[in-house]
Amino acid sequence: MHAVVNHLPVKPDADWNALAGKFDTFNTIVDSPDFCGCNLIRSGAEEAIILVLFRTRSALDDISRNVAAPWFAEHIRPFLAVPGRSWPDR
Repeated sequence: MHAVVNHLPVKPDADWNALAGKFDTFNTIVDSPDFCGCNLIRSGAEEAIILVLFRTRSALDDISRNVAAPWFAEHIRPFLAVPGRSWPDR
């Protein structure tokens, strides 16, 4: 099992339900048997942690680079308090 764990500084006025829905959608678009899922954990009023699990390191690398990074930039970055932060950090 391989994981990406990332801290997200969330804007004070962020819609947490909309943000969580984005991650729910992400789980439905990744088409790989080696992708185990992505979870958003609210860790504070303006902080979140994402946990993404993969069965293999190659799936982590491939999905992170080719699917997650562009998706994250479009759908999640607008919710972040720190512009330009990218996912995943490894």
